[in-house]
Amino acid sequence: MSATKEIVLSREAMITGLPSVEKTEAIRYVGSLLAENGHIDASYVDAMLEREETVSTYLGNGVAMPHGTFESRDAVHSTGIVVAQYPEGIDWGVGTAHLVIGLAAVGDDHVQVLSHIAEALQDEDVAEQLWTTTDADFLYQVLSSTGGDDGPIDRSITISGEGGLHARPASLIVEFAKTYDGKITITKDEKTAKATSIMSVLALGAVANDVVDVHVEGDDAEAAEAAADEIQRILTTPESEL
Repeated sequence: MSATKEIVLSREAMITGLPSVEKTEAIRYVGSLLAENGHIDASYVDAMLEREETVSTYLGNGVAMPHGTFESRDAVHSTGIVVAQYPEGIDWGVGTAHLVIGLAAVGDDHVQVLSHIAEALQDEDVAEQLWTTTDADFLYQVLSSTGGDDGPIDRSITISGEGGLHARPASLIVEFAKTYDGKITITKDEKTAKATSIMSVLALGAVANDVVDVHVEGDDAEAAEAAADEIQRILTTPESEL
């Protein structure tokens, strides 16, 4: 994990459930939060608006990250971000922003912060969950993690259950996946299924002796390994023993 991550994120700077406003008002709001948290002088807010007139700070996946111009760097006291969630969205011109992340950065910190946010929110499904969640702790958890230091778990598993990946094992996989604090996908040939969707898993059409690739992501390497073990157990256990 980078040192920057520990500096910039604050649970108290995650504001959820805001009513939709104009883009400029949202920028002023996150700017005011940056000032309240001691990251900037008030003059930096005008620089945030100025930058937006020059180039859009919309990143995609419902996320915008307004920040000041290069010339405004003297108004920054410390690196930090604040997050304002607008469930109904804000028209950002090139897209609709649901998460407006105000950024102030010292030196080259902005590169690390942008990289961290992009990594945390590159998954469209995760980003969409954050658009409307009422749990600020969940929002903080996602933005303060990047999938773990040890990377995802990938396994090729041969299905040995006599009935293949039909209703019973599929339902067990989905039931487990919904309790796992991370992402699990199963791929057969060119089809990839979300392990939390029974229809998606059944659509793989996997039968006994087929080989499937299981991909597990999560912040806790041991938990991810255990999750892969559980999926493998389900796929290789006779139905009568499940």
